[in-house]
Amino acid sequence: MSDPVRVVVFGATGTAGSAVVARCLEDERISEVRAITRRPIGMKHPRLLDIHCHDFTHPESLTHQLTGVTACFFCLGTSRRKAGSDVAYREVTLTYPLAAADILRDRSPEHTFVHLSAAGASPRGRVPLQWARVKGEAERQLSGNGLHRLFVARPGYILRASGILGALLPGLTITAADLARGMIEAALGDGEGGVLRTRDLKRLAA
Repeated sequence: MSDPVRVVVFGATGTAGSAVVARCLEDERISEVRAITRRPIGMKHPRLLDIHCHDFTHPESLTHQLTGVTACFFCLGTSRRKAGSDVAYREVTLTYPLAAADILRDRSPEHTFVHLSAAGASPRGRVPLQWARVKGEAERQLSGNGLHRLFVARPGYILRASGILGALLPGLTITAADLARGMIEAALGDGEGGVLRTRDLKRLAA
């Protein structure tokens, strides 16, 4: 890529998001990493911008930071238990990525949006699990949002590091580092977009 490659990472302090930030900073193809967080990311780097957002339902204050972006890695998420209610879980899982995607579509029309979902997400909503239905709805709405290119990452269980569980269940687990590398390679590659399952992410990471 001859033009500067600027990426934005939502959820940059979580397990997946922090791994994406770290791998992006190691990647010489990437000229700037804009980390969108509620709290300081806790690291310094000449190519890292630590950007705070206090209301992800209305990220209009970030419009300038979402302009001229090559790729967005949307890794912001929560569990139903941490969210505290179905309404709050739906807001984080569905409203937040759609609000960001709306601005990015207009301000960075040629960007690639990489959305971190999960194995088991159901875009058709034909499952009893609420989290799977909401994640699937987010995938479905993003796919109809007019984005230039969309990848949906559906990893299995995300491990902080390789270990016994990864060795026992290689098809169902992935390290945060491999997840990050797979997402980055998808974003900077020339694929048409689509769903990236655990095996796809591992292949890209390798």
